[in-house]
Amino acid sequence: MEQHQLRLSDICDYVIEQFDKNRKKPSMNKLIEFHTKNKYLFMAFSQVDLNELGNIIANNKKLPLSVVLSNYEHSLIVLLSKTPTRKRHANVLRRMYGHFSKKLSNENRLIIETAISDYQKNCVPLNDVLHKMRNMASDIDNLYLARQTYFLLFSDKTSFPKYAS
Repeated sequence: MEQHQLRLSDICDYVIEQFDKNRKKPSMNKLIEFHTKNKYLFMAFSQVDLNELGNIIANNKKLPLSVVLSNYEHSLIVLLSKTPTRKRHANVLRRMYGHFSKKLSNENRLIIETAISDYQKNCVPLNDVLHKMRNMASDIDNLYLARQTYFLLFSDKTSFPKYAS
């Protein structure tokens, strides 16, 4: 299977498009769901900006939904203007791995840990690590991780219908 890496601009466009869909019939629940499924994707761009988005959703000031959405959109655009780095990707991979590592055999833990380490040393592409992690996470039925757009968007286009060749 030939792999076609998405351009960063495609990823950003997709995220904005999904956010805009949520604005058509806005609700805090939809915004929270959007944020939750994109958490690791956002973390690859910026942990600081991810935290800012989380604070906006917490809405401690009890702002109207329209203001929350406007603030969220502004911060989302700021986040998406950053470029994910190998170090941030490795951090995301380790965080995701932490969600299911205790349920893996010692052999599978070693496979993932080695893959992340190899990725950080620039020996393997991100796709390879993501495919291994996605397969192992789905084998143990980790729906939280399976729903993460990070797997979809930083993997290959063959699993992404809108941009499939």
